[in-house]
Amino acid sequence: MRIWNRPTGALGAALMLSLSACYTGLSEADAGLGAGEQDENESGPGDDPVDPEPPASCEGGPSVAAAPMRRLTALEYDNTVRDLLSDDTRPAQGFSPDEEVGGFAANAIAKLSGSQLEEYMDAADDLAHAAVEQRWDALVGCDVAGPGCVESFVERFGRRAFRRSLSPAEQAEYLALYTSTEGEWGEAEAVAVVVQAMLMSPYFLYHVEPLDPSADAEVVPLTATALASRLSYFAWASMPDDALLDAAEAGALDEPAGVEEQLRRLLSDDRAADAIASFHLQWMGLQGLGEQVKDAELFPEWDSALAQSMQQETARFVDEVIRRGDGRLQTLLTASWTVADETMADHYGVPAPEQSWGVVELPADERAGLLTHGSFLTSSAHAAENSWVFRGKFVRERMLCQDLPPPPPEVEGNDTNDPDRLQDPDCRACHLQMDLIGQGLDAYDPIGFFTTEGPDGEPISTAGEVFGVPDIGTFDGGVELAHALAESPQVHDCMAEQWFQYGARRQATEADDCTLDRLRATFEESGQDVRELMVAIALSDAFRYQVNQ
Repeated sequence: MRIWNRPTGALGAALMLSLSACYTGLSEADAGLGAGEQDENESGPGDDPVDPEPPASCEGGPSVAAAPMRRLTALEYDNTVRDLLSDDTRPAQGFSPDEEVGGFAANAIAKLSGSQLEEYMDAADDLAHAAVEQRWDALVGCDVAGPGCVESFVERFGRRAFRRSLSPAEQAEYLALYTSTEGEWGEAEAVAVVVQAMLMSPYFLYHVEPLDPSADAEVVPLTATALASRLSYFAWASMPDDALLDAAEAGALDEPAGVEEQLRRLLSDDRAADAIASFHLQWMGLQGLGEQVKDAELFPEWDSALAQSMQQETARFVDEVIRRGDGRLQTLLTASWTVADETMADHYGVPAPEQSWGVVELPADERAGLLTHGSFLTSSAHAAENSWVFRGKFVRERMLCQDLPPPPPEVEGNDTNDPDRLQDPDCRACHLQMDLIGQGLDAYDPIGFFTTEGPDGEPISTAGEVFGVPDIGTFDGGVELAHALAESPQVHDCMAEQWFQYGARRQATEADDCTLDRLRATFEESGQDVRELMVAIALSDAFRYQVNQ
């Protein structure tokens, strides 16, 4: 029977809801600061994003935009507790939705609400007690009654939970918390209290990147452990392992060669599959695929199992290309093969793989890479028909990095395609940008089946155009469009920017211009190898430095 489920004492009080119903963030006790001290260089969790620094010359020192503090995303939280506690219950799937910045989960905008804090507290309670009850030996690793065991546990667990070594003040605080709890409730509950308190700390819930208050430069390098965390959450969407923390504390990340060595090591690990899938699922807007509603009479095949197989296909395909294949954007956009299970093989009308999931060849005149995946085609369609707007808007905004204005406030959304929009002078300018692209993908129905005939038996027109982009121009069908996009320098540049914004968890600003120029050049020189782009991002000024404010 649990007798404790809320932090207590000085440390616990610092983790509770403030009177203003906002999470107070870095407390004096938890941060290891002296009474009344506040690090004036540290912005608190939930603060409004800081205005970016003005651009600097690429010939000068590092040019970096300010990065707001942000909370772990749902994926990062779940992966972190998996690696920290060997717990794969994925509690964050029940949390409030992540906030997005630039189309990617960031959690860097709003202050933490009372309900969100309750979610974290409940999860920390469940996780701590499950770890104590089910995985005691792995968690503690020694006899708590023995000399130095509790001290060793606090030091080791705290280093992993906070992604850096504890300060002496923090070590003393958590030992005191253990001692006060153990005397009243026993050893097991005392360990659970310490674990839960650490899981509620801002240093666990936030990406905390401390500054050196003695530094007087406008741009300074990240601390070694903060850089290690950026690397691991970029490549794994999870906490650093001991090897990465050891490398950071030994000074191995002080030079670019050490950063590159560690990132390539992380990408070779299976944990990298989560981050690679996360980028593509967010970039393509597939997070809500299972919630898509389709006309049951027209598409009786549509159900949650098909949605799950579609999402898994895309996640496994991008992992196969990037971590085991040639890593090239061209392959991602034009491959006439995919990674499918029996459900997806049947969906595409090809033989099922011998194992539960495997590489299958697809009809080369029907399928070419991500743009013709069932996941994308389903998510970019209405319930009963395709959406020229959704499909065209994705190409414009996410593949070409072109900003499209929102519809006028008086325009009501609808779930049908209207050819008259291309003739209406009030609608034509915007819909020329989207509808002509979507029309070229009309051979794929709202759940991604390929067909050459419409309901009336008439041939489906697949003539399309990327209006105003001469190096792509007109095309006939999804395969031709995919190949044209794969060859477009504008798409290459846009993908470099998309990956940068995913890695930085913020939108690019003018201060990032030098970084983006270098990333685009590296990506092009590598033949659009996504792995080399990821390495270049990790080596960039924007990734390794921060604004000293």
